[in-house]
Amino acid sequence: MRKSLLDEWIRELRVERGLSPATWTSYRYQVAGYLGFLKKRRRGPAVATRKDVLDYLEARKDAGLAGSSLFAAMIAVRQFHRFLAERGHAAADPTAGLKLPKYRQRLPEPLTAAEMEKLLSLPTGGKFHLVRMKAALELLYSTGMRVSEMTGLRQDQLRLQDGWVRVLGKGGRERVLPVGPRAKEALLRYLEARRTRFPGVQGPVFLTSRGAPMKRTPFWWELRKLGCRVGLSKGLFPHRIRHTAGTLMLEGGADIRVIQTLLGHRVLSTTARYTHVSAALMRKACCKAHPGF
Repeated sequence: MRKSLLDEWIRELRVERGLSPATWTSYRYQVAGYLGFLKKRRRGPAVATRKDVLDYLEARKDAGLAGSSLFAAMIAVRQFHRFLAERGHAAADPTAGLKLPKYRQRLPEPLTAAEMEKLLSLPTGGKFHLVRMKAALELLYSTGMRVSEMTGLRQDQLRLQDGWVRVLGKGGRERVLPVGPRAKEALLRYLEARRTRFPGVQGPVFLTSRGAPMKRTPFWWELRKLGCRVGLSKGLFPHRIRHTAGTLMLEGGADIRVIQTLLGHRVLSTTARYTHVSAALMRKACCKAHPGF
């Protein structure tokens, strides 16, 4: 196979379809693994059959891949084959009509408001990486933005004097999010520390202690370390904070369509599934609105 086919497809995802770096990077990784599987069979994707695709999925399943990962792998492989057929690189799409692997989507349990306060109240002691982490966590909690949106944030997207931040989400869709006063204060403190430590450095808002752009995986590991320090190590990851922000806003009385806009969901059903409605909240709503309570 010509390596340029994969590059051409990734370029379409980036430029023409405007997918986020996190999405097309994941797609590249998934398809590269699939192409490696085909190469061992001395086959190229242009002549791959449905059996090749099914055998690949079965091999991944035997290797211990979870249902959600199998689903993601199949999505990427299907999109790639569809691209090859549409652009004339293959006579047919072997994945046409092929059902996606089933998996049960599990949503993270949100943190309570008290647990979030416990995490955010961790003393920074003026240490750069802790000042940065506090600013990042306050921003995630205040806005509910995705971790990829946060790590990709650039300085010209901040309007802290007005209390706003401009975010580029999935598919290149832009939304403007309000920043709460506590998050604003933490960000201003971090930006001052950033200017002192790395004077003249432009570009990404969040930098590592060495001045490089902060990435998602190292941020996750730092978050886990902080969680351990305050007794919140179990299942603590950035998406859980986003989930917590949406849930607590819903429990606080925010309209679900407002939450949909803040979180950047294209359809309301995603927000409805995403936000966790507690039994206490349901009882409170029933007592307030149901004549039988």
